[in-house]
Amino acid sequence: MEPPRTTTAGPRSAAAFVCLLALLFAFTSDVFGLKGVQIHTPEAIRAGESLRLKCDYDLDGVPLYSIKWYFGDQEFYRFVPKESPPTRVFPLSGTTTVDISESDDHQVLLTNLPRDMSGHYKCEVSADGPLFHTQIKESFITIIEEPPSQPLMFAGKLKYSKDEPVRINCTSYSASPATNLTWFINNKKVNNSTKYVKTTSWVLNETEGLQTSKSRLELEARPIFFPSGRMTVRCESNQFQLYTKYSSIELTDDSPRLAQMVSPTVHGTGGHHANSADRFVTIAGGAFSLVALTAVTNRIASTFSR
Repeated sequence: MEPPRTTTAGPRSAAAFVCLLALLFAFTSDVFGLKGVQIHTPEAIRAGESLRLKCDYDLDGVPLYSIKWYFGDQEFYRFVPKESPPTRVFPLSGTTTVDISESDDHQVLLTNLPRDMSGHYKCEVSADGPLFHTQIKESFITIIEEPPSQPLMFAGKLKYSKDEPVRINCTSYSASPATNLTWFINNKKVNNSTKYVKTTSWVLNETEGLQTSKSRLELEARPIFFPSGRMTVRCESNQFQLYTKYSSIELTDDSPRLAQMVSPTVHGTGGHHANSADRFVTIAGGAFSLVALTAVTNRIASTFSR
């Protein structure tokens, strides 16, 4: 009688078991673990302002292990509920600090941000063991430096004759990032489909990371641009939804106009408006009557004198 056979798990069966276990963990973590991680941040803020970062998630009954916030790859805030105290702060460069009193397991508040803090902000959420499932979401935030003044406009002159070339320049100085310049003619926005108008825009780099925006508007002085003999041109400077300022100028149509000739109205004997021939006959007839009357008067006077 043969002894019972014994089987031993080989390398292949062990690897298959590990893969099965990993798939099981992945399935359970997707169904029962961490999910729905979302980050809520503004698109841009002004330099010197505070920045509130929010991170929402659904643990679905699994305990939270940690929340970590990063600027780029630099961690600046950590929340671990099992630790005491649960919050830890790591220094950031410059004047930016973390307001711990306004920070918790869902949000963090940064204060006094300079423009070099523009970049990627990341929220890392980790569920507790045994899986320690982790998800990361990020968002890019721009810290803007507003221009010191409204855009400046320059036109060679303010009066133009028909078909004369018109060139207007607009400049917005010292901003970060460079402002967007938009043209309006008689309150209508200029775009690529606007007929008879050409715009050219470019950016110049200044010192200390600031930028100057420039744009040129070119057209010919056509009657359609000068209703009632005037044209209003506006240059608008924008940065995201935080900054909007504009300047405008008014140009005048200086084209020569035909003088209007108005002759006096003379009424004929029939009551109608006399034409030029009628007026000539009337005037000539009046002169002839005056000559005849003078001749008769002279003859009567000579008779009495005899």
